[in-house]
Amino acid sequence: MHASATLPSEELARAAYNAHAFFPARSMVKTARVQLGPAGLVITGTDGYAVGQDSAPVEDYEGPAEGVTLHVGREALADLDTAGRKDKKGFGRLELKPGDGSIFRPGNNDTPAAALTVEPDARVWDMIDGLFTRLEGRPPTLPELVAFDATLLARFSKVKAPKGKDGLGRALDMCVYDSKEPILVKIGPTFRGVIMPIDRDVHEENVGPEGLW
Repeated sequence: MHASATLPSEELARAAYNAHAFFPARSMVKTARVQLGPAGLVITGTDGYAVGQDSAPVEDYEGPAEGVTLHVGREALADLDTAGRKDKKGFGRLELKPGDGSIFRPGNNDTPAAALTVEPDARVWDMIDGLFTRLEGRPPTLPELVAFDATLLARFSKVKAPKGKDGLGRALDMCVYDSKEPILVKIGPTFRGVIMPIDRDVHEENVGPEGLW
């Protein structure tokens, strides 16, 4: 069973780019996830320490009501980003064929972006889905102190999102539960993610108390 839909090329590019920022070359997770359904396109990237997920609206969807999911490598996300950006204000057609791969045909008739399906680690993706489900909807609390890996936190600065009415935008909104729980992040109307905080007790053992407040 396959699925296809038409979507704004720049929206596809943004979603692919944002997910790619959370899927580094040395990631222990070897695939990114691409989901296409009547509600839209969702692309998720992770290395197991931080998660980046973005979505894009679709039109003229054809496929099963439950949608179609496949997994691809880093290069596939980069190719989708490039093809979408080159198409500028155009609309392209994205098709997903589980067991085969994906293909995006941009509206400018440029070279299609194609990718082969990669076998995923199902346990990792079940865990990520469970993480979002468990964290969303919980009442946030703000602990006095939370520590982050600065490298992981910097990934969120790369996220592309529409600017707000004030011309600014890209504010990073965190939902904090405690100093050791994964933290939900939103940037703009479509991007959401997760970042793992650092265990401050372990960090103090490694760098000494002068490295913490």
